[in-house]
Amino acid sequence: MQPILYTSDLYKSYPTATGDELEVLKGIDLIVRRGEMIAIIGPSGVGKSTLLHILGALDRPTHGTVEVDGVEIFDFSDRELADFRNQEIGFVFQFHHLLEEFNALENVMMPSLIGGLRIPTIRNRAMEILSRVGLAERWSHRPGELSGGEQQRVAVARALMNEPKLILADEPSGNLDSASANDLHHLLWQLTRNEGRTIIVVTHNLQLARLADRIITMDDGRIKEDQRNDNG
Repeated sequence: MQPILYTSDLYKSYPTATGDELEVLKGIDLIVRRGEMIAIIGPSGVGKSTLLHILGALDRPTHGTVEVDGVEIFDFSDRELADFRNQEIGFVFQFHHLLEEFNALENVMMPSLIGGLRIPTIRNRAMEILSRVGLAERWSHRPGELSGGEQQRVAVARALMNEPKLILADEPSGNLDSASANDLHHLLWQLTRNEGRTIIVVTHNLQLARLADRIITMDDGRIKEDQRNDNG
């Protein structure tokens, strides 16, 4: 598997009320290969979500590089970064962030609509993706008419809409009951095994972590351990 993402000497600091700097990431070096599923684990507050946000270009590092397919993404302008996020990154968060006034199909189409594509062009693709995540018969339902697990599957479908290079998931099953969480975990695993998707997931759920190809443990802003998972 060829590397798709590479970080070198990645630091992130935030100013505090006292004028000091709070160092959250402290020199992260990471290589992610195409088609890998990687789980990032560790206690709360060690920098897991901060790292994921930088990898997804939601935040800029204080120092260091992030390359996707050999391109340093933080050489981009803010406008170019926004286009990069929309086209190349699929996000799945703990809370689905679906638009309540739109149905499942319209929510899935949203990234392509933001990208300027017209509804007739993308409707069939969105329906096909909903079918792949097991929600073809629920396309006309609004988020409030769907279960928590179904809403999160719509969020996964939305993340797939623009055929992104990377899918980044931050505690994707953290708000689900155990049965819905298991279904979501299996869906993410299938995306890597059957479709070759590259997925990086931050999680406290060890069941989900055990499905990954690699488990990265973070502590105090650093990678403490990067272990290949034989069960992945």
